[in-house]
This record gives sequence, C-alpha cells and structure tokens, in this order.
Amino acid sequence: MSEENNGMNKEEACQGSCGSCTENCASRKTNKEDFLVPANPFSKIKRVIGVVSGKGGVGKSFITSYMAVNMQKKGYQTAILDADITGPSIPRSFGISEKCKGTELGLFPSFSKNGTKVMSLNLLLDEEEIPVVWRGPVIANTVKQFWSEVIWDKVDYMFVDMPPGTGDVPLTVFQSLPLDGIIIVTSPQELVSMIVGKAVNMAKAMGIPILGIVENYSYISCGSCGEKIRVFGESHVDEVAKKYGLKVLAQIPIDTQIAKAIDKGMVEDLEGDWLNEAVAFVEQVCPIEETEERKFKIAVTTDQEKNVYGHFGGCEKFTIYEVKNGKIDNSTTIENKGKGHSAVVECIKEAQADVVICGGIGEAAMNELLQANIGVIPGQSGNVEEVVKAFLTGSLMTSQTATCSHSDSDKEEGCGCGCNCGCH
Repeated sequence: MSEENNGMNKEEACQGSCGSCTENCASRKTNKEDFLVPANPFSKIKRVIGVVSGKGGVGKSFITSYMAVNMQKKGYQTAILDADITGPSIPRSFGISEKCKGTELGLFPSFSKNGTKVMSLNLLLDEEEIPVVWRGPVIANTVKQFWSEVIWDKVDYMFVDMPPGTGDVPLTVFQSLPLDGIIIVTSPQELVSMIVGKAVNMAKAMGIPILGIVENYSYISCGSCGEKIRVFGESHVDEVAKKYGLKVLAQIPIDTQIAKAIDKGMVEDLEGDWLNEAVAFVEQVCPIEETEERKFKIAVTTDQEKNVYGHFGGCEKFTIYEVKNGKIDNSTTIENKGKGHSAVVECIKEAQADVVICGGIGEAAMNELLQANIGVIPGQSGNVEEVVKAFLTGSLMTSQTATCSHSDSDKEEGCGCGCNCGCH
C-alpha cells in the first residue's frame, strides 16, 4: 500500500494489492483458519503430523512410514497422506499395489496389511512409473483433494509425507491442513544448519509447532565391536537443535535391514527401536483425548456357521458386538427383517451400530451406510469373533472396494449393488 495521495491515510489509499505491499495494516491480517480446507464429512481425524525436510534424499518417507507403523502397533489407527506428489514412495514401502476405489461420496484409501490407511498418487495412476509433469498449483490442489475428498473414516494419527523444500506443496499443507505439529528430518552433512533453518523459519512464519528433529543416516554400527562409524562426518544435530530450540527425537543409523524392508514393501516387519522416543514424545505432546469409557457397536453379517456372510443384501442375521474401551463387552444376534440392501441398512440403523463388517457389498448399500455415519469394512471372511478381534487390534486386512460383478443391464433395486440377484 503506497501513499501517493498525501490527502489519504494508509487505509484509504489501499488498493487491495497485498502481494507487493510491505505495510502491516489491519486489512492484510487474516485468520489462519480462513485457509483451512474442510475434511471429507465421513472423516474423523484427531491428530495431523507433518514430516518435512529442507532437502531431498534424507529418508523422510521412511520416517513417515515408520512413525505410522509404530503408532499402529501401539493400538492407534494411523493414516498417511502422501503429499510428495512428484515422488510418491509410501505405497511401495508398505507393499501396497491395489488401486484406490471410490463412489460419488469420495475416494477410499488403501490399507496396509496391518491396517494403516494410505492415499498416494501412485494408487491412482495406471502405472507407478508414469511421471507427474504438473505445475505447482495443480500439485498443491491434489494435496487438498487428498484431504477433502478421501473418506478416511476414523484416524487417531495422520502423518503427512511432504516433499522437500519450502515450495508450493509445503505451503499448501501448512495453510490448508490442521497440523498439530511437524517433525523435521535431516542428515549429518555440514549444510544441515542452513537447511534446517529454512524449515524452522517457514514453520514459525506459518505458526506451526515444531515437535522435534530426527537425524537419519547418523552412523553405521560395526558388526564386530559396535563402534559407531560416522560416514558423513560428525553429527551437528545437537548444536542445531540447541540453536533453534528443538528436541532431538532420534538419531537413526544406516542399516541394511531398513533398505531391504523398504525395497520389499515390508516396512511393517521391521523391529528396530529407532523411533520409540519420537513416538512417545508425540503421544505426550499430541495426546488422543479419550472419554472415560469408549463404547461403540460393530455389526457383522453372519452365516449359520458363525462366519462372516459374504453378501450384504442377502444377509439374514447380524452379530452385534458391544465394544467398551477397545474390548468386546458382549454380543447378541439380530435377525434381518427384510431382503435387499435398504431393509438391511434399516436393520443396522435400528441396532445403532457404528461399524459394519461384511463380505461383498455394493455401492448403493455402502453409500447409504456412510450417509448414516456408519463405517464399512467390506471384503472380510472367516470366523466372526476372530475378525472383530483383528479389527480391534488394528491387524485386520481391509479393502474399501464396493464389489459387484453384474452389468448395468442387470441392475435393479434389490441388493447393495443395485441388481436384483440378492448377492450382496
């Protein structure tokens, strides 16, 4: 804002072009919440943690993956939003190859074998080797869509894997997502202070809390004597942390078992304790607030042998499990009052279930359940109680795919897929 007209004060002379103006007047002050993008209405995400780096090649995606893995092992429901659009590597770390599906209500994330939810551009591309040759605004908008158009359902901790640097995408994440804090990942090179400084200053400028710093590739342990060999020179992480008032969350060695696990898509099989302190600290500063007594109900399609019934719309009975503080409190069996997905959905509503576990289910049934704020875990089989226990421990392999093998000409009102066969 300039004062070319001496007869005007600063506010009167303002032309609304804040981009080239250096004045700190009231007209340029905005609330950070004005930029936040609302999550999908079927998402309930409690905590969002960004994982950032000032430069590439420091193992940021591994830190993101392994933080989520360790949180999942502790009983939390975790998710990863892969915001590194031009270099997405999260799906490969988990060995996820199944493409994401969706309905008119939104996209469903893919699931790792232990239940971590993942959304990445590679899960939407026909081939993961296809390059993403997009301009910054398009990439940034894709990140916002991953937040607002994906049906994440219930998530305790979401980790956002951000691209390196301080460009469009990190800025979009800082402005558009309700970050509870960020973890800065770095390596021991001499330039670390300057690189970390850029990330720190950007976070401070945006009002984002910095939870701490993780130094990757810190050393190699000698297999014979255990001596720590500093391949990249002596670590500077402590002095950098002191300079910027950060907490050192971890110093992770160069370890071949990490590289092998990532290459094989088996990050969940790693047993290292490298990030235990980081996980404990995040739990402490970003706790999941629980009510004194957590109760919810799970409805499971059930056949005569007490296995998960395979076809939602044709299900004759459900087992209703009442869960209290993460454990089965009691169970009852209810009979379905009619046939076809609408009747089955009404039965579920009357039972006041919060989650449905089933085998096959069609889009129409899934949409009705989601619109009633009832979670859906399809694609299951096996003993009903064992499946529920696996769900409660986070080890249930889930697939959010609405399945129907019928052509459009077959579809009439009936089961969950819209056809009249009664199969779903």
